[in-house]
Amino acid sequence: MINKKFDKKAWIRILEAFLAILIIMGAVLVIINKESVKSDISDEVYQKQRQILDVISKNDSLREKIIIGENKEVNDTIYVMLPKNWNFSTRICELNKICNADTPSDYERDIYTTEIIITSNLTQYSPKKLSFFVWSK
Repeated sequence: MINKKFDKKAWIRILEAFLAILIIMGAVLVIINKESVKSDISDEVYQKQRQILDVISKNDSLREKIIIGENKEVNDTIYVMLPKNWNFSTRICELNKICNADTPSDYERDIYTTEIIITSNLTQYSPKKLSFFVWSK
């Protein structure tokens, strides 16, 4: 009888150790899953930026506004197409210049940028670069 009593205690300890390992592994998986969700937003943002810039590049009126350096109508178009929980900024500049915009200066935010070059419309050739910056609110 003594052997069976010690045998039951051993099995209970093995079961307790196994359950402890399962709980720890579950916690590790939850933490890893939360970190991977943060990195997935970048693909979504870049895809949406490319889609918006594609629409802008195919619109003759917006192309003309970019060539003359006016981005109000471009910003209005982007505002309608961009999700409401994202902020954005645009800047039009010459091809050989670095375009910086009014973006948040805190280092905790991720700021995504994409550029497109608009070279001409039907009447004039004046290449410009449109930089498009996006960050979450």
